[in-house]
Amino acid sequence: MTTEPQFVGIQPRLPGALNRWHWFLAPIPAERMAALRISAAVVALLDIGIACLPQFAAYFSEGGLGGPGAYPSRFRTGHHYWSLLRMLPAAWGPAALMTLWTCAAVALLVGLRPLASGFVCWACAVSFWNINPGLCNGGDQIRNAPFLGVAVGRSGAVWGVESVRAKCDSQPVFVPGWPMKVMLVQLVCMYVFSGVYKLLSPGWQTGYVMYFVNHDLEWCLTPNLSPYLPVFVHRLSSWVAVAWELAFPLLIAFRRTRAFALWLGVVFHVLTFVTLEVGHFALYSLAFYAMFVPWEKWRRAL
Repeated sequence: MTTEPQFVGIQPRLPGALNRWHWFLAPIPAERMAALRISAAVVALLDIGIACLPQFAAYFSEGGLGGPGAYPSRFRTGHHYWSLLRMLPAAWGPAALMTLWTCAAVALLVGLRPLASGFVCWACAVSFWNINPGLCNGGDQIRNAPFLGVAVGRSGAVWGVESVRAKCDSQPVFVPGWPMKVMLVQLVCMYVFSGVYKLLSPGWQTGYVMYFVNHDLEWCLTPNLSPYLPVFVHRLSSWVAVAWELAFPLLIAFRRTRAFALWLGVVFHVLTFVTLEVGHFALYSLAFYAMFVPWEKWRRAL
């Protein structure tokens, strides 16, 4: 049994002083990337099973509401949208691609060829989103990022069928840290720019936007419960959301405030998922949070 750390992967060589950027290039415990891989795969399977398959014929079939020809202007000259479904026969292409996406998500879950399965999940997710964007809101685009991250991040180094560490081995395994740092920057940008956009809106400034959203039959999943909350609670939730999004990069930069920011984010996304009609934005956002959990410390403790 060996306890010497093992590094799996290839470190990039950046020009000049960037090659000494420790925060970006420092290796990370392989458990962080493996947890992100598993969480992304679980959410993808939920996405497929809950959002896509029940109404698959209506959403994506040749004679349905969202077949390959439903949004032709999206693919006109000068636009860079693409979809594999426009290259496959409309009769069997959607079913074949959905089957491929499901198989790739299962492979990603068990850590089988995560590089290939991650890219396949990404290509399928983009293809189905572009062919029928009416099914998604802007937040659903976040599901494409974790697939690319786990594909290039050596996420199969541990906790998978291709794990480099034996079950009885206590050897620490590290992988390149830059893919996770890129996704962290993307998560921070998503929160900050969302907060800036809200801060410029009079509805968010007064706080009444969440009052009206929580009473809207189109947006709210629990409009019958909203009247039980005082108006001030609705307004306070608006202000807390904006303040948390704007302060997120600063809060996670310090160890003393990091846990508070992350737990507040978990509560925010869970409440969003169960109370608002925002697609799978909340679930894919929660999948990102798997990379913050100190799995390697818990493994050593066990």
